[in-house]
Amino acid sequence: MEERKINNFLLNIFNVINEEKEKTYILEITILTIKSLMPSREEIGTRIDYERFKKEIELWYFYRSGGNSSLLNGIDLSSKDVYLNNIDDSLYIRIAPIVFSNKNWDILKKEVLKNILYTTGNIEAILEGLLISKILFLSANNDENIISKLKDEIISFSQIDFLDKYFEFFRVPVEEYSKKFIVDFERNRIEIINLLNGISSNKFKDLKESLLVIEKNILKDDFQIFSKGLYWMKNNIYLDKKESLKFHKDLCHYIWSLNRGRIDPNILTIEKYYLPDIFSFNEGDEFYHSLLNKCKVLKKENMSEGMKIYLATKSGMYVFKK
Repeated sequence: MEERKINNFLLNIFNVINEEKEKTYILEITILTIKSLMPSREEIGTRIDYERFKKEIELWYFYRSGGNSSLLNGIDLSSKDVYLNNIDDSLYIRIAPIVFSNKNWDILKKEVLKNILYTTGNIEAILEGLLISKILFLSANNDENIISKLKDEIISFSQIDFLDKYFEFFRVPVEEYSKKFIVDFERNRIEIINLLNGISSNKFKDLKESLLVIEKNILKDDFQIFSKGLYWMKNNIYLDKKESLKFHKDLCHYIWSLNRGRIDPNILTIEKYYLPDIFSFNEGDEFYHSLLNKCKVLKKENMSEGMKIYLATKSGMYVFKK
């Protein structure tokens, strides 16, 4: 995989999201996903460190720029219904670092499904997330048989096998699903097979757009951000923005380094987490935080609706609110 493919997909998306403030939370969740990547000691591959991922999302809650119901619910799982039925739109971008940091499809597939299941057990999201991750993987590696391999993947994707292998990663048991999970799973799986065979569907918007990109090289203004990123990557287009942050460029290079096996897991391992209460510090205070590294409080505001902390870190400035 060439590093420019990661830039043309992910860095372009970072640039665009920076201009669409209502979607900034997708950028934030993608970055914390990258920070949670961990190269395996046992095999050639990159997985998610879920102890860190959980702590990163809990911290994100205080500096987030918006969010969706699945992400916010995923912090404390206050609603089983939201988990099993709502679609988390952040997953379509945050799975990209998992895809780009791996060479082995079997490892990648398991990590993608686990990561989807952390915030949603929605059947449509599970199936669509799996297939668009395969599209991204095959496209990044210049595979020309994408449609046939997508068909093979979804046809062989047995719901019995899936539930057997991944039941422990569902954060709400499928038995809590209001309808018949197995029936709805099979219905959605068949609908995707039909879609791949040219039959229209009212679902799977990201997948439908991605198929237009890879089959007909079509891009429209109203396409989802994933499909746009796929088009930019496929056509070697880099949206050179002056406001591109060096931090974002460094993240993309880091993902490529993970793919090449150049990152020692020992330097990423956190043996013991130190997570002080950020709101306990005052202006001018400097402290260490396991997820943020060295920090300095630039400003602290007490307001009628709560407290706001402006924090300088190596990766940029954060505004925490409580």
